[in-house]
Amino acid sequence: MVLVVNITPVMYSDISGYLPEWIADTGRFIAGLVIGVVSLAVTVITLKLSLIPGLATVPIFSLNMFFYGAALMGSAFDKDLKSDMQLINWNPFNSDENLVINSKNFSFYKGTFVTKYGDLDGRNGSGFSFGVIFLEKDASVNLLKHEYGHIKQQRFLGLGLFSVMIAGPSFISYNFTSKSINDHMNRWYERWATEWGKKGLIWW
Repeated sequence: MVLVVNITPVMYSDISGYLPEWIADTGRFIAGLVIGVVSLAVTVITLKLSLIPGLATVPIFSLNMFFYGAALMGSAFDKDLKSDMQLINWNPFNSDENLVINSKNFSFYKGTFVTKYGDLDGRNGSGFSFGVIFLEKDASVNLLKHEYGHIKQQRFLGLGLFSVMIAGPSFISYNFTSKSINDHMNRWYERWATEWGKKGLIWW
């Protein structure tokens, strides 16, 4: 006895030209996992270079790519994170400051991870950076550029020299010794960060 079964296939045609969202999410998750694992391994292996002027660029960059991989993975589950990443078109080297400022919680600026936090100290537009950039949610474009200038200083000097020459004095100046924010921003290391923050991807 022969049983014949007629099967009518169901064909799917995506006339929009876009992949179904779950397929795109899966692809980004897998890509993020690969980027995250590789960049974390590079960060751990090259961690000692973070103290060496110039060579600190390697672990700092790989650390930020780890966060990029994590963002790709997380975007599959968090709609706010996905919205922030879509805002910069998934580009970790985004150079549009306004897109970063308009993000809700996370973004990337010239290869650097940017995370936002609430107004913790009552001052408007505060921020700091150490490997990555932290900004208050009411931060300005100029502050973003300034903090990116500090990232350049970290790559140029190495995290050891940066901590002694800039991070420590900056913390003391901002919180204790400066009479005003203008006084703080006029310190030589802050003026340096401001100038470098206006430039491109390289140190100068």
